[in-house]
Amino acid sequence: MFGDEVPSTRLIVPQVEKIIDETWEAARSQPGVNLFDGPMCRLESWAATPKRLELRFSRTSYKPFVGTNLYHADLADQFGSEILANPVGVSPALETSDGWLMFGRRNASVAYYPHRIHPFAGALEPRDGSNVFRAVERELVEELALKPGTLQQIHCVGIAEDQRLRQTELIFSVQVDRSRAKIEAGVKKDEHQESWSVPAQSAAIDAALANVETLTPVATAALLLWGRQNLGTGWFDQRCPEGRYAPPNRGGPP
Repeated sequence: MFGDEVPSTRLIVPQVEKIIDETWEAARSQPGVNLFDGPMCRLESWAATPKRLELRFSRTSYKPFVGTNLYHADLADQFGSEILANPVGVSPALETSDGWLMFGRRNASVAYYPHRIHPFAGALEPRDGSNVFRAVERELVEELALKPGTLQQIHCVGIAEDQRLRQTELIFSVQVDRSRAKIEAGVKKDEHQESWSVPAQSAAIDAALANVETLTPVATAALLLWGRQNLGTGWFDQRCPEGRYAPPNRGGPP
């Protein structure tokens, strides 16, 4: 994998910038909300071959993300996708030493997808130096109180897009030298109210995916792409005809 920082190509439109300012102030005025316009990395472009993934990033921040992708992604229909902040997320399917895939159940205070199951995830930041693997490790250390070095393997297994947010997410398969119980004990409650886990087995993953309304789109992608990496492309292709997941009760695999 290769990543590089380049100048931003985000299109600046006065009307959009006004909406960003208004949305940001409205969000900050909500009781109990303490927003910080933290730095993030915008995905400018990507290209993939069977052996290489090339990524190009520029700099953005949380404020334009709130004002575009988070609350007004539909502005892209009027002004073009170039106006979106488009920060790139990093989301791992975390596999424990005793054979579980672990995610978190988001709490009520998060800005989007409250109470739904989501990876212990975050966004690539300039301090990561365009190193997406470093970003994954940083997020897991922060959210699960892990010590650096406990992650045994980190593989980028795909790229997904949350179509509601129109945001790109890099999906990872991560093996950790910790049991499910130890991961559960380390979950910090500022973002996730509790952990959620599923056995790293085909039937159990299918059962979890069938309840797709409890998962965020990124969690669904993480389970499917972990399966493609670890259970095979045939497993993945059966569940994602034409590249889209179809739950069993909607015409998917039995």
